[in-house]
Amino acid sequence: MTGGRYQSFEPVAESYDRTRVIPDKAREEIARVVAREARLAGGGLFLDAGVGTGRLAVPLARRHPGQVVGVDIAPAMLARVGDKDGAAGLSLVQGDLQRLPFAAGTFQAAMMVHILHLIEQWPLVLHEAKRVLTPAGGVLFLGVEQGGRSRLVDFYYERARARRLLAPSVGSASLAPVVAALRRPTYSGGFGASVSQLSTPSLHWERVVPVSQTFDALASRTYSQMWGIPDAAHAELLSELTDYAARTFRGDAPTETLASRLILHAVRF
Repeated sequence: MTGGRYQSFEPVAESYDRTRVIPDKAREEIARVVAREARLAGGGLFLDAGVGTGRLAVPLARRHPGQVVGVDIAPAMLARVGDKDGAAGLSLVQGDLQRLPFAAGTFQAAMMVHILHLIEQWPLVLHEAKRVLTPAGGVLFLGVEQGGRSRLVDFYYERARARRLLAPSVGSASLAPVVAALRRPTYSGGFGASVSQLSTPSLHWERVVPVSQTFDALASRTYSQMWGIPDAAHAELLSELTDYAARTFRGDAPTETLASRLILHAVRF
């Protein structure tokens, strides 16, 4: 299997952390849960595959400096990591998840959060993750954030989808087909892996977000599904969005309370 198309967040690296916020308390809790499940206290290396700006890897590296490696294909995203407290304990490598630049069996554990919908050949990414994990006891964490969707985002996407303007995911649109492929026996073309969803009731959070901030994120097309929408169509959608916001929100500085949670699956090959 050869590598295929993928989406890089290089164009929106500067705004990424402002528009994909996980509060500090939640990020520390995610690091605690992952470190416990990966048994990092006993040593061993951990790979954040698709590390981005380090929003999850940095808290983990603060707990276990020198044990965490982050890889990403976008240099501009990696450049955003350096200023964060704890980044000194994190090693960064530019690389393609379809061809990881590491020897087999290098890592005790690995993590991918919001990655496989961006890569056409996501099964190849899983094969690479399996290759670089230790054969006995290695674990891959697959994460997806649920909730946290603004009514403004939903309105824009709904209108764009109705006009067939919203781009489909390059890779897997959800984790369901990924989990199915992982569990499928190897003789049927699957991975024959054990997949379990972690019980993580603490991994949820709420944020109060200014409506103006969400509008600005949509206007600047910070979300990947919007990148291919023609300028004229985007302008029309923003006009409709402006009218919708005026009808929906009241006050001089309206806000929305967005509730999110992180779902984590542990995969053992």
